[in-house]
Amino acid sequence: MASKKDINSTEKLLNVIRGKHEETIESTAASHVALRKRPSVSKTNVNIHKIIKDKKNYTVGVDIGQEYIRLAKTIKSSDGSPILIDQRAIKYSEQTVKESPEFNGILKSSITSFCGNVANCNIWTMIAAAEVNVHHIKVPLVQKKQLENAIYWTAKKENPINEKDFIFDYELQGEIVDQGIRKYSVMVYTAPKAEIEKVKNLFSAIGVTLTGVTIASFAIQNIFRTQWVQTGESSIASLFIGHEYSRIDIYSKDNLVMTRGIKTGTTSMIEAISESILEKTGNLRLNKEEAQKILYSLSPDSEKLKETDAGYGLKEDEILEMIFPALERLARQIERTLEYYATSSGNEKVETIYVSSTMNYYEPIIYYISDQLGIKSEAFDPFRQQATNKSVESISMSEKMSLVPALGLSLADNYRTPNAIFTYREKNKEISIKKINRVIFALFAAAMIVCIAALIYQSLEYDNLSKRRAKQQQVLALYNPILSTDKISKLANEVKMRRQVFRQYAQRYLGISVIGEISALTPENIKLINLKINAGNYTAKEKTDKSTKDDSEGIALEGLIVGDRNMLESYLAQYVMKLENSPMLHQVSVQKSNIAAFKKSEALQFSLIAKTGK
Repeated sequence: MASKKDINSTEKLLNVIRGKHEETIESTAASHVALRKRPSVSKTNVNIHKIIKDKKNYTVGVDIGQEYIRLAKTIKSSDGSPILIDQRAIKYSEQTVKESPEFNGILKSSITSFCGNVANCNIWTMIAAAEVNVHHIKVPLVQKKQLENAIYWTAKKENPINEKDFIFDYELQGEIVDQGIRKYSVMVYTAPKAEIEKVKNLFSAIGVTLTGVTIASFAIQNIFRTQWVQTGESSIASLFIGHEYSRIDIYSKDNLVMTRGIKTGTTSMIEAISESILEKTGNLRLNKEEAQKILYSLSPDSEKLKETDAGYGLKEDEILEMIFPALERLARQIERTLEYYATSSGNEKVETIYVSSTMNYYEPIIYYISDQLGIKSEAFDPFRQQATNKSVESISMSEKMSLVPALGLSLADNYRTPNAIFTYREKNKEISIKKINRVIFALFAAAMIVCIAALIYQSLEYDNLSKRRAKQQQVLALYNPILSTDKISKLANEVKMRRQVFRQYAQRYLGISVIGEISALTPENIKLINLKINAGNYTAKEKTDKSTKDDSEGIALEGLIVGDRNMLESYLAQYVMKLENSPMLHQVSVQKSNIAAFKKSEALQFSLIAKTGK
């Protein structure tokens, strides 16, 4: 039997449908709009294209759902605030197997057409939040060098870490006072390496390199941290109603402080409709698609039931009565989560809940959750600030809610968003590289300063030498006589005459010198028979005053080589080499060589010629 509280809750929900609380809903919605209203980014940036400069990197969020690939693209304006450029939802068949060639083709074409130049975009995506373990720890204030070890061992003590299969990362979220002791509040999380590699391989297979991999909770955190939606100092919650499960994330001062999965989702509501129809009819068992269509028909953004559809003729309050047990179960689990958060460590009570869902937007469900929890609840519409953006105005509230994760991903960066492929280890490496780069830059700057100083010194020295040269030229101009062309010609003629005299002396004593050189070079086993010297003739041309030399200048030499019969040719070659190495002879060549009888033995008779002089 239903409790009195359940009946009152049901009546309240049904009264919403019957119009008894229309004014309440309208006033609540208006208060919610006013609560988060802030100046529109579009108004301060009338023409986006004037702000965007060429070759700026975009950030693109890719949310891969069961039937849709949702994308959002942002860019930073001149003041650093993000600007929404575009968003899109691409539908694909639910039967399409992920990681199949067909799905890869859909994903690649979707990203390529949306990004344009993929190389100019930072691509972020996410893995299922259920796969990631997020919790918070408190670490004593220690020195910076010891902080990482303190965080690691504290996290490992509270929740053992399997580093073989999981990555570990953390984020400092400021200082707190715990039982009178100042400590660091640290968010730590672990994520399965297999899931991370799986999503990386999915994108690498289509030629896309991911910038980051995170979860929906951190993507939504980006929306608050970038002040896209302002939360102030209050604690707020984000409720996502999924297919198989729901998730509630609690944020305080723009930090994720708690996340919990709830095993109630739209599938529970669909099963409740199927069971209710079977109970009423006794034999009509709806399949999943038929029951889902009945549930989704509640939303004004969904297609209405046709006469041929199962459940046609059901009234809105009848459908609500069917899904009420699932809604009640969901509300109770949320309530317990919020109570646990409020009572642990004296946390502030959650003031607002933002609701998004895989189910199309339906205001009475949001109102029911708000009524059950006693907390203001509203549809999560972060595009409200983009009211003047035509591309946003043209989409329904259901589509806006479904684009929340993609928008959050497009607001990500490595210093705002926990990144499973860029953990604290990679951040430390990047910091080290930047320090090294700064040192290199400092050394380069110092070297440049030295070079500039040397250049200045050289310039001053050059000016000084130029002045000294000018003074020396002035001193030189005082000396007489000054050289003229006639004097230079006369000196040149004197030099030529001296050279001619020297050549005559050389010609006169050339023969004696050659005979002495050959005598010194000729060994005892070589007998010279004939030596002829052609000294050449030097003549002077009166008109040109140039000397020419006869090309026939040289010697002709004949002789015999005695000794071992087998060594005669070798002796001749050695003799030629000696003559060739002489400073007086060159171009030594053998004219002929033959064996001849000499004193009852054999000798090598040869003749050779050579040029004299060098």
